[in-house]
Amino acid sequence: MRMLALFTIVAVLHFVLSVVGVIVALPAAFDTQAGFWAAPGKALLAWIAGILLAPLAWAQPLLPQPGFGYAEIAVVSVLFGAAAVGLALLWRAARASKGSY
Repeated sequence: MRMLALFTIVAVLHFVLSVVGVIVALPAAFDTQAGFWAAPGKALLAWIAGILLAPLAWAQPLLPQPGFGYAEIAVVSVLFGAAAVGLALLWRAARASKGSY
């Protein structure tokens, strides 16, 4: 149950941050022409979304059609959730094997 909760939290948080960052990216670009401090919240959201969606550039040759939509963001969010569960399971296995010595 904890792994399902971890997966859901990471995937939903990734999806929400990514979508909000994509939506705010264009206004952030215009608002920060005067400098970063003109709109630091928008600039950080757009920057975080760029980092979170970086795996889309690697998967671009595998995608059936060119474009950028919410389905691709959802796939990357699911992969981030699966990676979080995998890391949690590795951490649990490492702690269990360390305790057996």
